[in-house]
Formats: sequence, C-alpha cells, structure tokens
Amino acid sequence: MALTVHFEEAATAKERSKIAKIGAFCCGLSLCNQHTIILYVLCIIPWILFQLLKKKELSLGSLLKLSLYFSAGLLPYVHLPISSYLNHARWTWGDQTTLQGFLTHFLREEYGTFSLAKSEIGSSMSEILLSQVTNMRTELSFNIQALAVCANICLARKDRQNPSLVWLFTGMFCIYSLFFAWRANLDISKPLFMGVVERFWMQSNAVVAVLAGIGLAAVVSETNRVLNINGLQCLEWLSATLFVVYQIYSNYR
Repeated sequence: MALTVHFEEAATAKERSKIAKIGAFCCGLSLCNQHTIILYVLCIIPWILFQLLKKKELSLGSLLKLSLYFSAGLLPYVHLPISSYLNHARWTWGDQTTLQGFLTHFLREEYGTFSLAKSEIGSSMSEILLSQVTNMRTELSFNIQALAVCANICLARKDRQNPSLVWLFTGMFCIYSLFFAWRANLDISKPLFMGVVERFWMQSNAVVAVLAGIGLAAVVSETNRVLNINGLQCLEWLSATLFVVYQIYSNYR
C-alpha cells in the first residue's frame, strides 16, 4: 500500500515505472507468504495498469517487464521442489517434485483452497462480519474506525486529492472482508477457532489503519479550510502519535 501511495504521488514517468516494478516484485513475494494477499493484489494490479494506461505509459514491453518482476517475486517457491527432492520437506503437503504435488501444496488442497478447515461447519457470514467490526474496535479503537469512515465521506468534495486511492483501499477492504467471511468455515463461538480467524483480520485492519491516516489528514485539511487556521499541522502529528502510543499501551501493557 505504501508503494501504491508513492506511485500515485510520483511526478515523472520514470519514477512511476520504477515504483511499478518494485511493486510487481513485492506482489509476487507477498504471495509466497500469505495466500489471501491475492485479494489485494487482484485489486492493486488492475489499478496500477489503468493508471499507466491513462497516462499513456503502458506498452507491451513495459507489461512484459512488470510480469518478469512479478515472477521474480515468486522465486521462493523454487525452494519447495528442491527441498522435497533433497528429502528436507518430508512433513509438508504432497510430493513437490511433481507438478501435482506442487499444486497440492500451493493450493492447500487438503484443507480446501481458501478454506480454513476441510469439513468444518462455520459461522454465518453476518456473524463473522459483525465479529470483525467488534474485533476491529478492540484492536484499533473506535477513533480509527471513525477516521477511516471520514476518509470516504470526504470523497464527496470534488477538490479532494487522490480520491482513486481511497476508493482502491476501500474496495480492497470490502472485497477481502466479504470473501473471507464467505470462506472462513470455522465456528467462531469456539475460542480456538476465533483465534485462528482473528489472525486473518489483521490483514484488513492494516487497510483500515491506512484509511484512518487519510481520514485524519482530511479532517485537519477541512478544519484548516473552514476555520482558516494554518497551524494545525502539529495537531495532526500529535494525534497520530497519541494513536500509536495508545495502540502500544493497549496491546503490550
């Protein structure tokens, strides 16, 4: 998301090209760590390509280069067949020296692709979404939630800068939350399963935190405009610092 913001703020085509290549590599690399990140990648990649196309900076050659950088990010997966061949990965899913065994591991077929358990009967989507909002308030605080909403409300103003970024991040959050609530086939009334589900909410909370930052900046900017006061920059930094301190205090005391 940080690279996406830098891409949007880049002043030259050369800078945008550089950031896009780094971002393509990071997208591939992130998929080696967390499968559900693909929901964000599937939002960010079309947005980046559309921005490049709109600025007439997308060509077949640049698209090929971005594909190569993305593929380079996936290189850690090469470890699977090598480790399996050397018998270092005896306790992982499938025999990764074969294509079918590699796909079994890659798609987590024993669990069910994008499922958390093989045959569990999970809670309903509405229960999971409601619990997600409650967990978000516990983990981030109501103030962060309110600021994230403010980021979207401020889009109503036509002179807002970078509105497409807010739409992108909001779309990422909504798509991820709905998809995960649909596929999270665990009964969250059980504390153990709730703990498993909470791990995946961290990914959506990261987007909410970014939206909250945008919302805070929008609130300060709007206050400056209405009251005609230009000295609120320090208040913005102070508020951000207090939020960070509160997070550290509430989670690590």
